[in-house]
Amino acid sequence: MVPPLFCECKDTTFFYTSTKKNIFFENNLFNTHYQYICKKKLVVILTIDIGNTRAKYAVFDGERIISLSAFNPYSDDLKELIRKFPNIDRCIISSVGGKVAECREQLCDIDTVILSGETQLPFKINYDKSQVGSDRLVAVAAAMVEKPRQNNLIIDIGTCITYDIITCDNEYHGGPISPGIKLRLKAMNDYTEKLPLIENQQLSVLSHQCENIICNSTKECLASGVINGITYEIEGFIKRFSNIYEMLNVFIIGGDNIFFENKLKNCIFADANFTFKGLRYILNYQ
Repeated sequence: MVPPLFCECKDTTFFYTSTKKNIFFENNLFNTHYQYICKKKLVVILTIDIGNTRAKYAVFDGERIISLSAFNPYSDDLKELIRKFPNIDRCIISSVGGKVAECREQLCDIDTVILSGETQLPFKINYDKSQVGSDRLVAVAAAMVEKPRQNNLIIDIGTCITYDIITCDNEYHGGPISPGIKLRLKAMNDYTEKLPLIENQQLSVLSHQCENIICNSTKECLASGVINGITYEIEGFIKRFSNIYEMLNVFIIGGDNIFFENKLKNCIFADANFTFKGLRYILNYQ
């Protein structure tokens, strides 16, 4: 028995087996005596998401993520990444926190798309293109990947909380923006004399005590007010949007969505790769 063989022809990789000893090619086609599988070469791309508090990247080989990490745009992290994956062909950057120039400097000659409202997108934007945040566009694209041609509401719970709609007709509509957890806590500390600031570690502990709105300390009261207040806000907006759009899917994303996993029902809590799926979808649309 002849073992499986392998060869490459331009943009295609061929895997084949043979029952004959003599193998020949004609115009990149195999003799009909051979069984083969044709697999298109996959392009390696880099997706970068720069938020208000941190920057992350994901490297895709086709649909598969082969590297995922947070990074420092002011360091040589991306240069090291390029050395590790020299076959990266294209890149897309979404940024709401600046630092784009620092990233581009490290990407050398890699073909790079800087996402904005002027970027060619797989949906219609019903929003001022000069003002729309790239993070909102990415979230919408990711929802289209997960639930194509459906009414989707994407709620991003991060530094701010954003509400975005992509309809079953692939039309994007922006929704409300409100302060996130840390902004609300910091505002109460900044604009009062005695209310304390709750740090991240304290919030993780206090958030588990928010089921009961009867509190025994000021910090418990602050955490309960913020966590429960956001919960009621989100539930109210979901109800309003559901009255407008039938069969509405609700995605909960963002770094602080973990505080609401046990509070918000009938929602899809997106995985950590959600944003990168949206970036990849937009880049492939170019």
